[in-house]
Amino acid sequence: MVSNELDGMQFDVVVLGTGLEESIIASEAAAGGKSVLHVDRNPYYGGSNACFSLSKMLEWAFCHRNCCQTPSVEVLVGGQLTDAPTFVISGEASDQHDMDTLQRLAPFELSPETTEKLQAMLKNDRSYMIELVPKVVFCRGELTEMLISCEIGEYVQFKGVAHSYLAHNGTIERIPESKEDIFASTSLSLIEKRKLMRLMTMVSDNTLYTHILDKYSDTQFTQLLQDKFKLSGMLLDAVLYLIVRVNRGDTISSREGCERLHKYVKSIGRYGRMAYLCGMYGGGSEISQSFCRLCAVSGGTYILNEKVAAIESTAENEFSVVLDHGTVRAKQIVMSPDYTSTAVPKDQI
Repeated sequence: MVSNELDGMQFDVVVLGTGLEESIIASEAAAGGKSVLHVDRNPYYGGSNACFSLSKMLEWAFCHRNCCQTPSVEVLVGGQLTDAPTFVISGEASDQHDMDTLQRLAPFELSPETTEKLQAMLKNDRSYMIELVPKVVFCRGELTEMLISCEIGEYVQFKGVAHSYLAHNGTIERIPESKEDIFASTSLSLIEKRKLMRLMTMVSDNTLYTHILDKYSDTQFTQLLQDKFKLSGMLLDAVLYLIVRVNRGDTISSREGCERLHKYVKSIGRYGRMAYLCGMYGGGSEISQSFCRLCAVSGGTYILNEKVAAIESTAENEFSVVLDHGTVRAKQIVMSPDYTSTAVPKDQI
């Protein structure tokens, strides 16, 4: 794309960032007949949920370690710098040193043995991916249903999470996740199996589940597990952390905890004896990219590795967005939080 090729182009919506939320909004806007320009300053999709090979991960880490957050981007509300509140959009480091990836990243001297191991891993870095924010989705969760209803499941490949493990008292314990697993477990005592089965039965039975919600709605979920189901130790940690996804000290109501547990149990059996699905090539980034594909099919325009220089509101209640390759106008702007920071005085920009 040549310089200034975008000058004068008009869009209904300009979306900055290709994270999951922005990608869903972009796809919905395009499907609704709006003209969409979707821009990301990074050369990859997913934003903070991106997924990399090891070599790309090292490059990403080096870039962010040395990020000087320049150039800044002025966001002008009202069109006048002197009168308008001003925000800063962080830029990204563009200074890439022609050095070995490992030595560029390491803030310390790597031993020959460590360097050799890392180099061996780099040779096979296409065999696995590293996700910045690992994600799993429920087999019967809202996101899974959305992927199915939008008919974009074909863009994403998932693998079932067959087993879950918990670090407890210096050991790694496999946690039984279904009734079959509970019965077959050799690490649980008969009493522990009965406690877990009682909890699973309550969640699976709609009448019992509704009764518990009504009776213990004002009780903390941890207290419910301890008082009603007599869970403690590893069993309590397993239910809280692996299933409900909270820590023991976190505050969560019985209603919210039971709803999460109910969703977990209902997810088991849809695609096998597991409740969670994991993206084969990264959950967040691949799901984001699938919605971007849906947006593109509906006519959306995509530009990666495109910096934003400035955003300014106009007298026509529109926005002027200055990009590397020209200035576009938009009726609406959707912006990832990664693009903005808190308001700062003009003299600190």
